[in-house]
Amino acid sequence: MAPKCLCTLRAGAVLTVVCSPDGRRLAVGGTARVVHLVETERWTDVRSLKGHTIWVGRVAFSPDGALLASVSRDSTTKLWDVATATVVRTLDGHPLPVFPVAFSPDGTLLASESELHDTLRLCDVATGKVLRTLTGHDAPVSCVAFSPDSELLASGAWDNIVKLWYVAAGAAIRTLAGHSDWVRCIAFSPDGTLLASGSGESTIKLWDVTTGVELRTSGRSCGSSHLCGLLSRRDAPCLGI
Repeated sequence: MAPKCLCTLRAGAVLTVVCSPDGRRLAVGGTARVVHLVETERWTDVRSLKGHTIWVGRVAFSPDGALLASVSRDSTTKLWDVATATVVRTLDGHPLPVFPVAFSPDGTLLASESELHDTLRLCDVATGKVLRTLTGHDAPVSCVAFSPDSELLASGAWDNIVKLWYVAAGAAIRTLAGHSDWVRCIAFSPDGTLLASGSGESTIKLWDVTTGVELRTSGRSCGSSHLCGLLSRRDAPCLGI
C-alpha cells in the first residue's frame, strides 16, 4: 500500500516535532513562531499555540502528556496546558536564547540550557521557580537528558564533554571525556545503567553510568543523533553498539 499523507501544516520551516507519550498528539514548532498541536486520531484537528515572538526551536511533552514545553529564540520557555491549549506560565531569566529542554521522568523538574551559554537550570514544573543553576561546562551546552529514576542529569556541550549531575544536590559527579567534536545528543538506557553520547565526529560512545568508563565507540554513517534516540528504546540491545 502506498503511503498516504494524513495532514499538511503551513508552519514555515519545521525545526522540531515531538509525539506525546500516549501517541494521541503531535507537537510541531518552527520559524512561524507558533506551536501546532495535531490530534492523531483526527488529523484535521489542529490547534495553534501562539505566544512566542521568535521561532520555536524545541518542544517537549511532560511524562503524563498534560503539559508541553516550548523553547524559543526569544529567550523564553513556555509551559502549555495541552487540554486547553493555554499558557500555564512563561519561564525566562536566561540571558541568551534557550534551546533543548527535558522533563524529568517523574514530571517535577524541567531542565533547560542556553545555546550560547555554559549553564543549566533546573526549574520546578509546578511553580516555575528556578531550584538550581548548574555550571561546569567550558562551552555552550547542547543537550540534556534525565536518568529514568530522575536522580541524574546528563549534559553534553560544545566543549566535547559529557557531564553527569546529581539532581538533588545540583553537583557534577562525573566528567566523561573522549569525543573530539561537540556533543550533539545524549540518552540513557531504559534501566539507567548506560549512557550514549553522539558527537560531531560521527561517532556514538557508550558509557557505564556508575563508573564513567567508556565501554565502546561506534562510527555510523546514518548519524549519531539517530542512534542516541534508539538507545532509549527497550530493544536497544539489538543495536549492537
